[in-house]
Amino acid sequence: MEKLIDSTNGEYSRVFDYHLELIRSNPGSTVAVTLDPNEHNVFERMYVCLDGCKKGFIAGCRRVVGLDGCFLKGGVHGQILCAIGRDANNQMYPIAWATVEVESYDSWYWFLSFFIKLGHIPFFIMINTFPS
Repeated sequence: MEKLIDSTNGEYSRVFDYHLELIRSNPGSTVAVTLDPNEHNVFERMYVCLDGCKKGFIAGCRRVVGLDGCFLKGGVHGQILCAIGRDANNQMYPIAWATVEVESYDSWYWFLSFFIKLGHIPFFIMINTFPS
């Protein structure tokens, strides 16, 4: 188990390589990584919205977006925030997601500050489960 945890911790040092590879292999995608300056530049958050997901949502999904967060379990702590659309077959369609340290007003604000830059969408409704 210790070997697995050490391996996971080593992956955080490559987060910027992952960021650059996502941008290189998916031009037009939005990817952002932030580090916690109070913790000596330790990984804090990462936002991903692939260009194909962005274009697919704009071109073929209903103008309803669900926002939700869920806990990460195991050796890694934090939460995943996501924006999910509905396609023409009423199936869930992932639009954007982020890994954050905790679900809070600040982390949702950070997530949505990227999400609202999707492009020109005439109208859509957001449904959320934000903490009070």
